[in-house]
Amino acid sequence: MSTLALAFDLGGTELRGALIGRGGEVVARVSEPTMTEAGSEAVIGRIIALADKLLDDHPQAKVIGIGACAPGPLDPKAGIVIGPPTLSGWHNVPMIDILSRQFGLPVRLENDANAAALGEWRFGAGRGAGSLVFVTVSTGIGGGVIADGHIYHGRRGLAAEIGHMTITGEGDRCFCGNVGCFEAVASGTALGRRATRLTAPGARERCPK
Repeated sequence: MSTLALAFDLGGTELRGALIGRGGEVVARVSEPTMTEAGSEAVIGRIIALADKLLDDHPQAKVIGIGACAPGPLDPKAGIVIGPPTLSGWHNVPMIDILSRQFGLPVRLENDANAAALGEWRFGAGRGAGSLVFVTVSTGIGGGVIADGHIYHGRRGLAAEIGHMTITGEGDRCFCGNVGCFEAVASGTALGRRATRLTAPGARERCPK
């Protein structure tokens, strides 16, 4: 069998794992709810369990490395998940160190939006483009920038954290502590919260026309 990589997408709602070929083809995939309320140690334990399942199901796989992505902010060079608002209890978690010690493989950690941007640039809608901007709207809101074929990280990997741009002076307080963040207004979490308020018995707030 050709060489493969283990890949993990740690989201605020869902945790996904896969075996990926050199050409970007998905050989196998698994997923389960993230359950962030259990804390970082429990979630990383489930990442390891998903990896073990993939490897057990494909005993002939020759895995040469691990790629993991998570919501920002994170430091891709230090391999630390700094404190994503959508992952409660995650503060300066040394994800690269944990996974490399567990599996004895090189590990690359990347912001999830940056990883998605790179994937689209290399294999998807951005193929052939010199540069692109990727925007993701899910549990939170994020962005990734590819400039001349390279991820633009900025200082400590914080470039394109568009979810925490202030777009209004009012509204709900964001997970990060600010009021008026893009993520606090238009993410899936924010829209669900707004819908709950609008449909509650006796609600005074009305849908905008």
